Amino acid sequence: METYKDSGLHPDIIRGVEALGFVEPTPIQKMSIEHLLEEPTDLIAFAQTGTGKTAAFSLPILHQLEEDVQHVQAIVLAPTRELCLQIAKDIESYAKFMDVKVAAVYGGSPISKQIKELQGRPQIVVGTPGRTLDLIERRKLRIEDVQFLVLDEADEMLSMGFQDELDAILANTPDYKQTLCFSATMPEGMKHLTKKYLTEPKEISAGKRNISASNVEHELYVVSSKNTYEAMRRILDFNPDMYGIVFCRTRRETQSIAEQLVNDGYRAEAIHGDLSQAQRDDVMKRFRNKALNVMVATDVAARGIDVNDLTHVINVNIPDDPEVYVHRSGRTGRAGASGISLVITHGRNMRKVKNLERVIGKSFETKMVPSGEDICEVKMRQAISDLEQMDHVYELDPTLVEEAMDKLAHLSKADLIERFLGHEVSTILSRYRGARNINETAKKVKEHGRRDSKTGREEGFKTIVVDLGYRQKVNPSRLMGVINDVMEGTKVRIGKIDMDKTFSRIDVEERYAADIAARLSGSKTGSYTINAYFEEGGSAPQRSSSRGGYGGRRDGRGGRDRGGRRDDRGGRGRGRREDRGGFESRGRREDRGGFENRGRREDRGGFERRERRDEGGSNRFGRDFGDRLEARGDRPKRKRIGEDRFDSGKRKSSKSKSKGSSKFKGAPRRNR
Repeated sequence: METYKDSGLHPDIIRGVEALGFVEPTPIQKMSIEHLLEEPTDLIAFAQTGTGKTAAFSLPILHQLEEDVQHVQAIVLAPTRELCLQIAKDIESYAKFMDVKVAAVYGGSPISKQIKELQGRPQIVVGTPGRTLDLIERRKLRIEDVQFLVLDEADEMLSMGFQDELDAILANTPDYKQTLCFSATMPEGMKHLTKKYLTEPKEISAGKRNISASNVEHELYVVSSKNTYEAMRRILDFNPDMYGIVFCRTRRETQSIAEQLVNDGYRAEAIHGDLSQAQRDDVMKRFRNKALNVMVATDVAARGIDVNDLTHVINVNIPDDPEVYVHRSGRTGRAGASGISLVITHGRNMRKVKNLERVIGKSFETKMVPSGEDICEVKMRQAISDLEQMDHVYELDPTLVEEAMDKLAHLSKADLIERFLGHEVSTILSRYRGARNINETAKKVKEHGRRDSKTGREEGFKTIVVDLGYRQKVNPSRLMGVINDVMEGTKVRIGKIDMDKTFSRIDVEERYAADIAARLSGSKTGSYTINAYFEEGGSAPQRSSSRGGYGGRRDGRGGRDRGGRRDDRGGRGRGRREDRGGFESRGRREDRGGFENRGRREDRGGFERRERRDEGGSNRFGRDFGDRLEARGDRPKRKRIGEDRFDSGKRKSSKSKSKGSSKFKGAPRRNR
């Protein structure tokens, strides 16, 4: 199929397409039309924006419509109002010479008007998920007998949170329909959707998925964050014929940048979700008519912008999702035209830039933000060109002309031109004369080799564990400095450094690993003596003894379980305590100054567990005090605490009541 005439489509469809100036179908159109005219199976089509996806599904659907059927035969779902209107408009253009009705249903517009359109029995309905479901629930839109269901920009509908609406809409469609899914990317959620609603679909793709169009150039400008707007303004001034979109993350940022541009004299407007439908339509109309040369937009709002001659896409930030950048850059370079997608970012974002390059399959060309002199020169040349092409429309008063000639007679031709051009570009000259250089040096991104999928360790590296962490007030730079000190004279590559509170894992070149570990062990940094050892099998370090703290056995980074031996920096559990100054639970106490629970006390200064108390009173106050108390028979004997709990009247053992009574912080609970 070389031309539309070779496709086998209805002659009236061919007339409509050719009336729009199209002769040869795009690759995605060729594959889609051939499949849909020959096969009744479902279809998943991958293609970048601007490659003619609307014609790819609408032309074969128009060909297969039944004229005598008075219900909706095809429904097309799109993520935004703008895209919904654009698709409906395109389908009407293709069906210009056919008796086909198309209705567009979307939020932000009176539903009564759309209900009236549906009562006209359209064969094709194009809608956004929310409004479509609303009309179905009102029983104003019936799709129980549709033959075709199209999900256009399906990936975007999922990212916008329309999963529930899609589920509800598709539940109202018949099983025998043909489902067509068109998308630029394939996120995980879409895989789930296609498995759930498509039956043995055929996949077609026009080029590689997620790859940027070949006719789009990618440029990178590196400035500090505070100079982002200044850099964008200079780029706009340096490209006076720019017709493009500035992408922002949020609605607030979009509105703020648009207002700054307007205040600085640019023909710019914002489009985002906070605008009413009438406002959005007005902005889009002026942008398409080129009354605006710059539109500032969020990603969602820009989904419906279908303009083929955009020259630039400006990203004032790098999106977190690389697929978002693919969509953004796809706004330019359409219909065979060339375009530029540029990113303005700071020097610390180079890893994101490298990631984008891997996704789009292209490299960014690093460019310098134009200087003030460069911009002034461009503006001068533009003024000269405008003067040359200017049509003499208004007739001036001859008296004024003669007066001007008399006053300017002393000026030469060169002086007149110079003064005129200076007047024309006075704003630019005042803005950029003596302007400073705002370019920033991009930080180099350290390239890593392949990493082991289990340990995350880079090939050719081995992990050394040192018992220094955040608690010792060290950081990665200090750790690298220590290694450089002990390996003085040897250039060692250091990979990933993973720090915890009490230890750190350091990936070093495998050929030097043994030497580094040996030299680190016993070395000092500040007041700390370093202990270094190898991590076996990528697991957490296992320590035989350490100091301070409490908890159970550590199995990873600084964690503790509930009971079990404490093996790293200090603590108490239910196992054996091997270092000094701590407590044990059930073992024998062999060091000084602590408590034991059930063992024999061999050191000084402690208490025994079940020793018989001295006669005559509490050994806490001494025997003499007890004797004096016994001799005072003239006073009633006072009942001691706990005495009423025993039939024998004997005092409860002080050892039993002392559970948890120690005033010392961190003292252990005693067992009865």
